[in-house]
Amino acid sequence: MGKWKELLEVTKNWRHEKAEYKEFEHRIEALPEDYRFVFKEIQKYMWEFSDFTGHKMLAAMYDLLVIFEDSAENGQNVFAVTGDDVGEFASDIVREVSTTWVDERKIKLNKKVQKFRDTHTR
Repeated sequence: MGKWKELLEVTKNWRHEKAEYKEFEHRIEALPEDYRFVFKEIQKYMWEFSDFTGHKMLAAMYDLLVIFEDSAENGQNVFAVTGDDVGEFASDIVREVSTTWVDERKIKLNKKVQKFRDTHTR
C-alpha cells in the first residue's frame, strides 16, 4: 500500500508542476511583444545548456521572467535590461547556472573514481 501512496503523491506533484509551468507560459505570453520575443530567444538558448532535469535552468528562467515583468511594468525598454548584446546576457545566466551543474558532476565523478581507487589499491 505504501508504494501506491507514493505513486499518488508523485502524480499529484507532477500535475502541480505542470500547472505551474502552464502559468509560467501564460505569463510569458502576457509580456509586451519585444520582451516576449527576447525572452523566448533567451529561453531557447538556455535550454541548449540544461542538465538532465532542467530544474536549475527553469529556476533561472522564472527569475528572468520576474525581471522582465517588472521592467516592462516600469516602462523600461527590454534592451535596457539585457544590453545590446543579448547573447552575452544569456551566456552570463547560462554560465552561472551550468557552471554549478558541471562542478557538481565533476565532484561526483571524482568521488566515484576515488572510491574505486580506495577499494582496488594493491
